[in-house]
Amino acid sequence: MRPTLPASSTLLPAVSAGIVAVGVTINTGFPAAVRTVPAVLLIAAGLFGVARSVRGRSVDSLRRTARRWWMLAFVAFLPYGLATAPSNEQAAAVGEAFSGSLATTALEGIAGAAILCAVAVTVLYWFARYGIHPGRPTPEERILDDQGSK
Repeated sequence: MRPTLPASSTLLPAVSAGIVAVGVTINTGFPAAVRTVPAVLLIAAGLFGVARSVRGRSVDSLRRTARRWWMLAFVAFLPYGLATAPSNEQAAAVGEAFSGSLATTALEGIAGAAILCAVAVTVLYWFARYGIHPGRPTPEERILDDQGSK
């Protein structure tokens, strides 16, 4: 049996989110003088890939995608929150499984990437909802059309 690759619609956001996670991880793991430029470049490249993967979608599809990214961000943040800020003994016991600098850094990278991707897709949804979307009239054209029809 020949292995199949995932569809490009799922591969591009996954790879792009991974690039964002690497950028977030670099930003937290190295000294400030070394980390800033590579981290910003990786985060920008990853967010560009996420935005490119959703650029041709309708407004409703963007809303659903933004909602999914926010759910993913919430789920990705839970282990990071348990590992870094347990408030009681039970949470501390669960957080012990994720303790350690490498695990904490990886969890921070994943949670940070999910939140950044969710923000990027949400901003694209707001732009599309306002009317700045490929294939739709610009806000200025809509205003002129409304005035012309009255």
